[in-house]
Amino acid sequence: IGTMTNRPTTSAVDFTSSRAPSIDEFALKVVFMLIVWACLLAFVNKLCQAVARKFWSYPVPITSASIPSKLPHPNPQGSAVSFDIPLMQATDEQIGAFMKFRGCETWPDEKQSRDIALRQVAHAAAEYKGFLYEERTMKWIDDHFRLRLPKLKYPYVDSHWNGWSSFW
Repeated sequence: IGTMTNRPTTSAVDFTSSRAPSIDEFALKVVFMLIVWACLLAFVNKLCQAVARKFWSYPVPITSASIPSKLPHPNPQGSAVSFDIPLMQATDEQIGAFMKFRGCETWPDEKQSRDIALRQVAHAAAEYKGFLYEERTMKWIDDHFRLRLPKLKYPYVDSHWNGWSSFW
C-alpha cells in the first residue's frame, strides 16, 4: 500500500496544472480565455484600422469633390450618374440642403473653419456615392442571381471613383 501525499489545498486557480480541473476551475479558465481573446481581438482590430487609415485612406480632395443637385440622386441600372455640382462652386444653400439630406443638421458649424467643413461635405458626398453604388450593385445581384432576370445592365462605378479612399 502506497503512501498518500497530502497536497495543500489552495483557493487560487492554477492555470498550469496538469491535473483535470473541476467544473468551476474549467468554467473560470474558459471565461478568462474568452476575456483575454476579446481584448486581444479588439486591440488587433483597432491596430489594423489605425494602420489602414494611416497608409491606405486619404481624405477626398475638396477640389475634386462634387455634390448632387437633385436629392435623392437618380440611381439607374448600369453606369453611375455623376454628381453635377463641383463642391468649390456650390452655394451654401446647396451644401446645406445636401448635408441636411445626409442627416447633418448643423452645417455649417460656426466653430469649424470652412476648409474643415468642406472636407466633411466631400466625405459625405463620397459616402453617398458609395451608398448609391452599393444599392445599385445589391439590386443587380438580387435581380441577376435570385430572380434570374435577363439583359440587366451591370452596375459600373462612376468615372471619378479613385479607389477605396473615395467612396467609403
